[in-house]
Amino acid sequence: MKIIYIVFILLFVPGLNIALAQEQIGEENDSLQTIIKDLEKRVRALENQQEEDELESLLKEADRASQEKKKTSKQKVFKSGQRSLQAINPEISVTGDMFGQAIINDEGFTKDARTGAHFRVVGLHIQSNLDPFSLTKIAIAFTPKEVIFGEAYVTWTSVFANISMTAGKFRQQFGVINRWHLHSLDQFDFPLAMTTILGAEGLNQTGFSIDWLMPPLIAHANLFTLQITNGQNDHLFSGKAFSFPAVLGHLKNYYDLNPNTYLEFGLTGMVGSNNFRGYAENDSLILESNRLTKLAGLDLTLFWEPIDQAHYHSFLWRSEFYYASKDLADDKHIKAWGAYSYVEYKLDEQWNVGFRCDYTQPFETDNSGKYIYQIVPYITWWQSHWVRLRLQYNYKNGNAIDKADQLFRLQVTWSAGPHKHERY
Repeated sequence: MKIIYIVFILLFVPGLNIALAQEQIGEENDSLQTIIKDLEKRVRALENQQEEDELESLLKEADRASQEKKKTSKQKVFKSGQRSLQAINPEISVTGDMFGQAIINDEGFTKDARTGAHFRVVGLHIQSNLDPFSLTKIAIAFTPKEVIFGEAYVTWTSVFANISMTAGKFRQQFGVINRWHLHSLDQFDFPLAMTTILGAEGLNQTGFSIDWLMPPLIAHANLFTLQITNGQNDHLFSGKAFSFPAVLGHLKNYYDLNPNTYLEFGLTGMVGSNNFRGYAENDSLILESNRLTKLAGLDLTLFWEPIDQAHYHSFLWRSEFYYASKDLADDKHIKAWGAYSYVEYKLDEQWNVGFRCDYTQPFETDNSGKYIYQIVPYITWWQSHWVRLRLQYNYKNGNAIDKADQLFRLQVTWSAGPHKHERY
């Protein structure tokens, strides 16, 4: 547009000057030459400015192209599969668990417990995705008396379609809560039936586990777990590693009753040897005849949580049944069964109330007609997702113990890290 304007001036202005010169014959020719020279200078100045503008535009376009190329180059490096240091670092969580308790009797203590403040455990939990195919979890417990090697295992998430495999030391899938850690329980302690039949620490052994997500049969989902482990639980088995291991099978059936409610029903069976075969401390060889321990279990969980109020209200009912038959020397046997059941209701976002009942036979020979029962009301307050307080009352009685035990506990549990109170 500038060029056209200049040309227009060059074409018409001279003619205008000539017409004026004709009308004003007295003007001098040098005035016309001065005007023409001035216009020529202006034209050259405009042409130079236009060239500079075009050059600046080209430089800007070249700079933009260079920046785009740099971005494209960075994206290619990111997609090359290299892993950052943060991506390969494990996720670490720490939990703390302490409590104060009051023993309700004349002495203020029993054979196993005393009134006062007690620190139960600090848990170190490490978790990491090793690669796209496997992950690891490690749990170590630090108590005032000892360091306990809890769990350490690796899981391959897709060995085959719908099949995963775990190898290492892990809490076994006998029912539901045997799999959980102390800090993640719905109550302060494991149910009396579980600790009596399976042992004080439950089933936590070394070996292999295979989980198969089966095609839906009667239930909406079916999960079968097969675990082959050493018989390290000396309450049930030999406490050693044997060529004939302990074998566990668990079948979980899941049902969606409605959009707000689900039901889980599980069956567990387990068998292992409890005889000793090996060298004693004096290097003498001992080869006891094979003796078996057989276990069976049932578990039932009903959970209701309204979709539109999931953070504020829920109802849980969970029950488990345990049975054990252990062959002893001299043709003796231990046969015992036990069960627990509890309900828990979520009052609002922070408060839960619950009630648990325990019943079990003592794990001993000639226990016919003997029993121990326990009632456990409790209330839990979640200060946040990381801090929890719980008040619980335990009343234990039965004809297999000398006198009733009563105690109150105030538990404080806290957690730091990405996994908080994970149940594993």
